[in-house]
Amino acid sequence: MESGSTNSKIFGIGLSKTGTTSLGAALEILGYKTKDFPSIKYIPHFLLYIKDKHLQHYDAFTDVPVIPFYKKLDKKFPGSKFIYTYREKEDWLRSCELYPRFNLPFRKLPLKIIKLRTQVYGTYKFDRNKFSDAYDRHHADVMSYFKEKPEQLLCMNIIKGEEWEPLCNFLNHPVPAVPFPSRNTRKNNYDGHLLKYQRDL
Repeated sequence: MESGSTNSKIFGIGLSKTGTTSLGAALEILGYKTKDFPSIKYIPHFLLYIKDKHLQHYDAFTDVPVIPFYKKLDKKFPGSKFIYTYREKEDWLRSCELYPRFNLPFRKLPLKIIKLRTQVYGTYKFDRNKFSDAYDRHHADVMSYFKEKPEQLLCMNIIKGEEWEPLCNFLNHPVPAVPFPSRNTRKNNYDGHLLKYQRDL
């Protein structure tokens, strides 16, 4: 990984199904060039890093590919802002359980997706106990990492209606005169992500 970049970025570090797509759309409205679900460099059985072409060309990044690397990204881009989208755990588990793409068979998933999910959730498909552990582990990790630098972290419950005001206050940006975007509530853009990863293989 390169070091020493002085260009700060915005990173969404919420788990899947916590409003990450809505966050990405909101950042676009605010004028940030945003990459939802950035591609990851991959060698067999190992995720290397988010692809350089994305890190160079975008201001903000959202969704689960950011999670394995957020501490390295903090060092690579000093002064960056991190947005931890979350929702109440039982509600989140129910949403994940009903999410069709968390129940696909192994053979229908690209190796990158399998590795990414296994690294973040401990499994490539929904398992209530493993997802519950992953939720607790990620929450504790984020809270611990930003304990000494809380100015870099926004915790945001989009599902419960936290929208423009906390986000714009955090980013020192005026509140836009448009509704906060609501994306990916039932239908989602995961098919596009899946096709993109298949093309990368």
